[in-house]
Amino acid sequence: MFLSVIIPAYNEEKRLPATLKKVKAYLEKQSYDWEVLIVNDGSRDRTAEVVGGMIENPKSEYRNSKQYLNYKNQNIKLINNKANQGKGAVVKQGMLAAKGEWRLFMDADNSTDISELPKLWKFANLKSQNSNNKQAQNPNVQNNKHLENSNLKNSDLFGNCNLELGAYDIVIGSRYLKSDSIKIKQPLGRRLISRLGNWLIRILLGLDVADTQCGFKLFSAKATADIFPKQTISRWGFDMEILAIAKHRGYQIKEVAVDWYDAAGSQVKKSAAFKTLKELMTIKWNLMRGKYK
Repeated sequence: MFLSVIIPAYNEEKRLPATLKKVKAYLEKQSYDWEVLIVNDGSRDRTAEVVGGMIENPKSEYRNSKQYLNYKNQNIKLINNKANQGKGAVVKQGMLAAKGEWRLFMDADNSTDISELPKLWKFANLKSQNSNNKQAQNPNVQNNKHLENSNLKNSDLFGNCNLELGAYDIVIGSRYLKSDSIKIKQPLGRRLISRLGNWLIRILLGLDVADTQCGFKLFSAKATADIFPKQTISRWGFDMEILAIAKHRGYQIKEVAVDWYDAAGSQVKKSAAFKTLKELMTIKWNLMRGKYK
């Protein structure tokens, strides 16, 4: 399995179907193998039913089970948690349940479209670990088992980018590297809180990242296995924790500008900012105690 896409969902019966259709349509055009995991976070609406209704071979077991529901080609699965745990908890669950060599988590509202993924591939460490020659670094050559039967060019699969430049196990999308990345803006109050929060994160955690909270992040399987089991934050502050863990464990993080659209119907409450600040202090304390070793 080459790519896993993880989509956390809480009360997303209205926004998730359009996102899932776009993701499926995009991935079906790729020649690498893939899977999508929707992780339902104890939704109180019909999120699980809606996802179940999009399954080509519907089953009724989703009503009472945490097991996967598959399309006929077994590419799309639902993890249906009955209790609400928090976005961080279900992202962690999905990332660790995934089978892909690369794992992308993205938001259910499609605020950053899956078509932005080539911008991240450009910097991903896709090089062969067993060879230093340039041919082996190309993901379309025969010794890459995922793409060996493909006649497509790099640009067909990963966008117009030079993949030989990639050197990162963690590549994250950012709204704030370029002034035109945000196509539809958040209300002014939320933007001010976001910028203040980022300033505190830089000071307290030492993260040289312009946007820790953009929900479009790509990890190698190796980085996932090294970082996510150590995650302790279950709710909105989990992004800054996994990046802090990554830095603490010696990973370099590449931040890439992506297009982002504020979507109506956000599940983030105003009180989340204060809870996230508390989580920031918890992460700092964990770092001081050496909890992420």
